[in-house]
Amino acid sequence: MLKDHIPNSLMYIALLTLKDILGENGFRALLNHSRISEYIENIPPNNEKLEVPFSDFSKLFKGILDIFGEKGARPLLINLGRRSFHVILEENPALFGLVGLGLKLLSKKKRIDKLYTVASKETNMVFGENQNYYMSDEGFVFEIYDCFWCKGLKTKGPICFAEVGWDIEAAKWASGGDDYEVREVLCRAKGDDMCRFVVSLDPKGD
Repeated sequence: MLKDHIPNSLMYIALLTLKDILGENGFRALLNHSRISEYIENIPPNNEKLEVPFSDFSKLFKGILDIFGEKGARPLLINLGRRSFHVILEENPALFGLVGLGLKLLSKKKRIDKLYTVASKETNMVFGENQNYYMSDEGFVFEIYDCFWCKGLKTKGPICFAEVGWDIEAAKWASGGDDYEVREVLCRAKGDDMCRFVVSLDPKGD
């Protein structure tokens, strides 16, 4: 079960990335619409203190859907997820266990599997998320039973595109630059009992 408050760092990363994507005016408009205007001039610090109400994080993503719609939100949220991975990698790699993984001597599949395994465990611990990760013949699979990306949202189709973007960029980084297909095949926001993501075992084009 998700915690009532999330680490400052998660809101910091989301807001910093959205401000970079949308520009100052778009960023202000989004936060005003989302009724979280207090964050316009007061982005939380990049630390692990549980001080941001989860409800504020949910309002942010509801605001994105309100303004852009499900179709329009897709590229924005994928971009958010991809950029977020690099902000975490550069500024706070310990957040999802990206420190000291020892990936260099492993095969590409084992590198990705190790990264996803560690990141999944860290996510469960930090956010209280009920997440299961495993590798199968189908691919690298994440099953999320209490998803912080879409909790409280109601949509017609899958909407956790920020997770898709994060998984894409994580696989690319772990593999040394290859692009992998990531699909959200189930989503709680559209009425499924979990959010389920499948990452291809092999890079695109292989």
